[in-house]
Order: sequence, then structure tokens, then C-alpha cells
Amino acid sequence: MFAFPPQTAFGKTVPKSRIYSHALPTRRVRELFVSQLSEIIWTHKLSPETLRIPGTPAVPEIQVFDLILKGESLDEDVIHAIDRAIPFPIFHRLRSETGDAWSAAYKRPSEADGSQWVVGSRFTSSSLLHNSSFILPPLPAALDLGRLYAALFAPLLPLPPRAGEDLPRHIERCEAYNRLRRQVDQLTTRLHRERHFNRKVERNRELKPLLAELAVLKHDS
Repeated sequence: MFAFPPQTAFGKTVPKSRIYSHALPTRRVRELFVSQLSEIIWTHKLSPETLRIPGTPAVPEIQVFDLILKGESLDEDVIHAIDRAIPFPIFHRLRSETGDAWSAAYKRPSEADGSQWVVGSRFTSSSLLHNSSFILPPLPAALDLGRLYAALFAPLLPLPPRAGEDLPRHIERCEAYNRLRRQVDQLTTRLHRERHFNRKVERNRELKPLLAELAVLKHDS
């Protein structure tokens, strides 16, 4: 994703028991922790002390975790449990034998109780094969951790930010886009399977306004 500065390195293993005690996962999720996840490593801490930029009420720190997988996939409920247990925004690198993927859920302090965090929609990159010759770009320049959070999130989102669009509104637009994209995919599949001409016409009529809405969401202004 990015080359994190050396002074942000943390390098602490997080026991699964710590996640269990804070997130209280179900028995099924605990079993997924055991079967799918080998190790949780807290690799970097992006904070006012390590980066010399101020935090914000919504983003006092940003954490980076390596999740070492036993296979090639990790159930989202496992990552969600880790996010619920750690009261800061987190970017997770999902590490398998063949490649890495990045995943993050949009997190914010609860408006009802500032000591609690709301875990929102999750966005995950495709897995990239290991390539030792690939040079990671430097951490984006930012005036504070809130802006850095938005810059780190941007590569995971399906749409680029619009001018003047803050991260919450950008996330909302991407959520709407993903919901609509799923509807379009489902309707397109039904259209391709349809054999009757009149029903094909009806499916196309249903599809047209959805495609128009997608175009509006994708537009950069």
C-alpha cells in the first residue's frame, strides 16, 4: 500500500485472547480465528508522536496490522472482531503465502458515547502476488491524521474522491455505488438468462435508470 516510515514501526504480536476478551466473538467466529488466522501483528502506529502531525477528534491515531493467514482467505467476521476490539482506525494487511491484500472498515467515534467506536462498511483490495522488486510509494503528505486517514483509504475505494468531498461523504457515495452495482449485476444476469423477448424488454427498462444512477455516482463532481 505505502512505505510506512521507520519511526512508526511497532512490531507487537496481539494475542487472540485479547481480541476475544474485548470483542466477545461467537463460538463460530472463534473457530474461524483458529482455522483461518495464524497470527496478528501490530506492525505500525501512525500517531502525533511518530509522524509529528496532529491527530483529530475523529482520528487520534491510525494502526496498521498484519494478519498472517493459514490459507488464502479470511472471513470478514474475523477482521470485524479485531476492529471492534481495538478503539482506533486500522488498516489490515492480509498476508498469505501467495500474496497480500489490504482491508479497512471506516471507523468513527460514536456520537452517543465518544469512548465507543462505530465500525462501518469494509473495503478490501484484490490480492497482489508477492513481488520483491516492487517499490512502495511513500506515505501521503497530510496536515493531520484525519486527512492522512482519507488519503490511506482512497486506494481501497471504488470511486475517487470529488473536489471538497470529505471522507464520510466519500464513503457514503461508495457504499451507494456498491449497493447499486450489485443490483445492476443481478439484473444483468437475469437479463442474459431471459429467453422471452417481452421480458428482456422489461429487464432492459428496469436496468436503464440504475445505470444512469451509477453514472451520477461515478461522476467526479
